[in-house]
Amino acid sequence: MVFNRAEVFNAYLEGILMADDGLDLAPPRGMRDFPPDAILLRDKIFNAWTKASTEAGFLKYDAPVVENFDLLARKAGEEVADQIYVFSDKSDRRLALRPEATPSLVRIITGNKHKVLFPAKWWTIAQCFRYERTTKGRKREHYQWNLDIIGEPSIMAEAWILAAAVNALKLLGLGPDDVKIRFNHRKLITALLTEIGIAEASHLDVLLILDKQGKVEVPALVQMLVEKGISKEIAETIFNRLTTLHTDVANGENLSGPQKEISDFLNYGMALGIGDYLCFDPGVVRGLAYYTGIVFEAFDAGRELRAVFGGGRYDNLFSDMTGEARCAVGLGFGDVVLGELLEAKKLAEVKTTIPACVGSFDKSLESDAAVLAKNIISAGVSADVLLSAGGPKKFFQYADRRGARFAVLLAPDEFKSGLALIKELGTGEQTKVPIAEVPAWLAGKAVKP
Repeated sequence: MVFNRAEVFNAYLEGILMADDGLDLAPPRGMRDFPPDAILLRDKIFNAWTKASTEAGFLKYDAPVVENFDLLARKAGEEVADQIYVFSDKSDRRLALRPEATPSLVRIITGNKHKVLFPAKWWTIAQCFRYERTTKGRKREHYQWNLDIIGEPSIMAEAWILAAAVNALKLLGLGPDDVKIRFNHRKLITALLTEIGIAEASHLDVLLILDKQGKVEVPALVQMLVEKGISKEIAETIFNRLTTLHTDVANGENLSGPQKEISDFLNYGMALGIGDYLCFDPGVVRGLAYYTGIVFEAFDAGRELRAVFGGGRYDNLFSDMTGEARCAVGLGFGDVVLGELLEAKKLAEVKTTIPACVGSFDKSLESDAAVLAKNIISAGVSADVLLSAGGPKKFFQYADRRGARFAVLLAPDEFKSGLALIKELGTGEQTKVPIAEVPAWLAGKAVKP
């Protein structure tokens, strides 16, 4: 059976499902339901993330979806602080639904520092919540794959994380013609701002605006900078100089500290086989204050969607949150935009199959059908059973919709002879097999899950 997530969930995403008595059957705005058909695509994504993580040597961790608000507030800053779902429990503790997993990672690493093997390569898939305006590619909840390397100063850490992310893209069928990883270096941008004459105290405001490049036209960005007290001339100079940076890096000229790191990063990326995905882009700045080095965002090649994933080096976050300095690189890869990209590339359809489906044509055989299904399962073959007896049409329709390869039928005449009728739905070929031998027969057909 084939499910298309976009079609199945259109009513859910539009929020138009209503019960007969007027009860709104849609989930809360910006949230999602995951019936079995939608779970198939989610599992496809999760399986790719899991395989890519473990193959690259990352260790899995998890944390509560509810965190202490004070922990989140230390890291959040900027607009994220206003998007956190905050509440008080019955003991009047201020808690929150996590907007991301990184603060929990910092808490766990710091609290277990004597047990952690550094450099620590950790990963998780975390459900995250942010109260923000819902648009295409943005919900108020999403699942995010986090990859982090803690305690490694080498730029190879950035390349290794991105190699794992590229592996996940490949597992999902997405190549360098589908996705480009655009990267930059925060120190290049802050040095440029200082050179132009923008005070360090204003850097974050400027970076937040520059982070909107690709989503907002340059004239509008210039106006935003003007509203922050920057002259129009200087604002326009910023964008002109960003173009110059692109040329300098592309030509390999004037390699300073951050430019040398970019050069090394590109060399490492080429060595790890991800060079075709990488693209230097001075417009990528990442708005969060804690980034300190190379930053990156992946987009579909046509830039029709929001960022597929993003991240970078955040060497100051541990010291800012805990007082203990630890260098770190991280990546956050959400499921919403990825699902939209897979749909656009016709890679979102997922087939659900089961080796065998058992049914009976007579009520007196319902128990025998269930026992046969259990015996098939005991032989190592997954099986479903139509729990109530019915006619051939009902059974074959059910078996077909379940994606069964074999339909195993118990009918009164064959049952009296100790036989089951097995039909291979793809070919229509039918075989009569002794009931006691059905499990082994199916196992011999290599139809194990």
